[in-house]
Amino acid sequence: MDLQENLISLDEARIIRGREKICKCPKRKVVIDTTNRRVTCSSCGAVVDPYDALLDFARRREELTENVERLLEQRKEIASYKPWLKVIKNLESHYRGHKMIPNCPRCSEPFYLEELVHWTGKPYADARIKRYKEAHEKEE
Repeated sequence: MDLQENLISLDEARIIRGREKICKCPKRKVVIDTTNRRVTCSSCGAVVDPYDALLDFARRREELTENVERLLEQRKEIASYKPWLKVIKNLESHYRGHKMIPNCPRCSEPFYLEELVHWTGKPYADARIKRYKEAHEKEE
């Protein structure tokens, strides 16, 4: 009996170890084939390991969650930002206890905040302040 007649060929299946993954797309989008139960990359068409696809999905989900949290925090900051309150708070901190009293920006005379009883519309006030500055720049 010849030895070669008794040998069984194993050419039907080979194991290749150490080969790199085929899909190298940095931000791959996958296509899930429910009929053949395969996951492929929509960019390069390579078969993607389902575990890797699930891991990519989980990482993107974490990134999206972090971005949403950061944007919500920015929204809160923007909603609570009131620049006019900074001026009032600064006045209040200097005025507290009547240790400091503001001076008029025009005549430099001190006055109490309680003396502020008349208010003017901003467009009218801006025009008057501009005229005042122009008149006093010519004098200097």
